[in-house]
Amino acid sequence: MKRIVLFVVALSLSLGFAFAQKVELKWTDAQKLNHIGKMCKTKNPYNRVEVNDYPELNKTEANLLKTCAGQAILFETDAKEIWVRAKYGYRGHNRAMPATAGCGFNLFIEHQNEYKWAASVVNGDGHDKDGNSKIEKPLRVIRNMDGSNHKCILYLPLFAELTHLEIGVPEGAKIKAMKNPYRHNIAIFGSSFTHGSGATCAGMTYPAFLMRQTGLNLNSFGMSGNSKLQRVMGEILGGTKADAYICDAFSNPSIQQIGERIRPFLNEIRKRNPKAPIIFLRTIYRDGRLFDTAAEKKEQDRMEYVDNLMKEICAEYSDVYFIDTPNQTGTDGLTSADGVHPCSWGYKRWADTIQPKVVEILSTYNIK
Repeated sequence: MKRIVLFVVALSLSLGFAFAQKVELKWTDAQKLNHIGKMCKTKNPYNRVEVNDYPELNKTEANLLKTCAGQAILFETDAKEIWVRAKYGYRGHNRAMPATAGCGFNLFIEHQNEYKWAASVVNGDGHDKDGNSKIEKPLRVIRNMDGSNHKCILYLPLFAELTHLEIGVPEGAKIKAMKNPYRHNIAIFGSSFTHGSGATCAGMTYPAFLMRQTGLNLNSFGMSGNSKLQRVMGEILGGTKADAYICDAFSNPSIQQIGERIRPFLNEIRKRNPKAPIIFLRTIYRDGRLFDTAAEKKEQDRMEYVDNLMKEICAEYSDVYFIDTPNQTGTDGLTSADGVHPCSWGYKRWADTIQPKVVEILSTYNIK
């Protein structure tokens, strides 16, 4: 009897696998859907900046700006399952980030007038026995959906460059571009915090939370570890002609770099975009400083320097603001991924903390 049961179970599993394999998929180039989250025209549609136009960028900076951080594909479908098929270029690594966020895909689906997490998926790395890249194999994002029409946001990898992307649904299912529900064009520039290091998936960075909570269209210029108020980044950001800017600008540079670079950075933006509001954010409390006296002094000295400097800057430049709310992610240690970066819950706290002031400032410019 035991052997019969085992045989039946094995047969059921094999038939189920065979059925799954027989699903015929139709593939749609993601560029035929609605691609959001970038502001610069690029040859590769998944690069955030055409880096070859800016020789001042070093290799690391250029590679980071090729990644898909903050980008998403919007579509509607009545499919019961959704697949992706991607080709990759540069792929980075971050110690505080799971692979699902760094090089995988994150699906949110509208439910009761709110976009809810639906799936986070990533293929394995390396190559199979035939020498094919595992990461580039077709990947099922979700299955067993009810077949009704759903509005979907597919967030793209935070630390990888895509060179091609297709969305797959079963034959007979409908898929079409979804109208962008987000308003205005706001550039958000910053460090690994803005890039999303430590987030469990690409839709759980603080810009993504803030975007879904406010309905404002945020376009990420996160540059993990390399957001240092570079003059060239001011030039790039100014060239976007954004409606507004949000800058996590004080998390990476030293005190000396901040003092030397903030005015040239601002001047480059103002040359190209004279009136758009620019909102600077106070850097967050890094939990690693609690028991490390050297880190405590370094972080506190920088915060105090920035607090004083920004009083001068806000008086000197019109339409420049500083949100100096302390401890946006908390100081209880419950949100730290590695002593530096928050986890997704920390990013949610950050978005919640800054949202009222961001909304208040932007509303005075009729950006709401």
